[in-house]
Amino acid sequence: MPTKIKVCFNGCSFTWGEGFDYNERNLYVYDRLLSNQFDWERDNIAQKGSSNYQIFMRSAEALQQKKYDIVFTQWSGLNRIWLSPGPETFYFNNDEKYTDYQYRNIYIDARSKKKLNELLLLLNHDYQNILDLVSYCNILEDLARMSATRLIFINGLLPWQDDLSKPLADDISTSLSDYTKSILDFDNRSDDEIVKYFSALQRKVSLLNKNSWVNIFDSFQNNTTDVAIEGHHPGIKSHKWMAERITNYLRINEIT
Repeated sequence: MPTKIKVCFNGCSFTWGEGFDYNERNLYVYDRLLSNQFDWERDNIAQKGSSNYQIFMRSAEALQQKKYDIVFTQWSGLNRIWLSPGPETFYFNNDEKYTDYQYRNIYIDARSKKKLNELLLLLNHDYQNILDLVSYCNILEDLARMSATRLIFINGLLPWQDDLSKPLADDISTSLSDYTKSILDFDNRSDDEIVKYFSALQRKVSLLNKNSWVNIFDSFQNNTTDVAIEGHHPGIKSHKWMAERITNYLRINEIT
């Protein structure tokens, strides 16, 4: 009897299956759909609310174990931060529940928590986080080569646009998406500054192995057409869409 392919799925709540209970996750979440389709032996190490740094670290550890044939890494929002005020205790800046926070002698009321989270978002800009994300990807690519593991990236919540991989036209304004203009503070910088920072961003993004991506500039979030049974996360149709995208990627690249 042939040995089953061993696959690891990593990411945030999208890959964890937020919005479905355990039995429903087995029926509807994209990693289960794919594992059932291809008869894979599957591990899901995704964690709700994960920052991309946390996702990077978990994927690195999964690759170092050298026990998987494929590691899927779904990237999350760019400006998420996990802080740790104590052992096995975390504070998330992307927590949408503005209730009081308390850990031992630390107390933050709901109003102050909202202000703190807004301040952390301002201090944690997307520009630098894109540069860091490219570094995460390239480090994981190196680890995957050393462990003879296939590494596949999924854009879960990344807002970046495909202008990052296109030449800059003479009319700068028409070359850039609204998102890229926002992270460059387009209306408040000179053309020279915009070209300088955008060019640096493009040079960094050009280092990515785009063949490792299922949907590099076409995020799962932007293609979510229905919501899960509980909450606002991707629903049954959306997870099916993601599974179909990955299936097409695997077949095109002759991985299955």
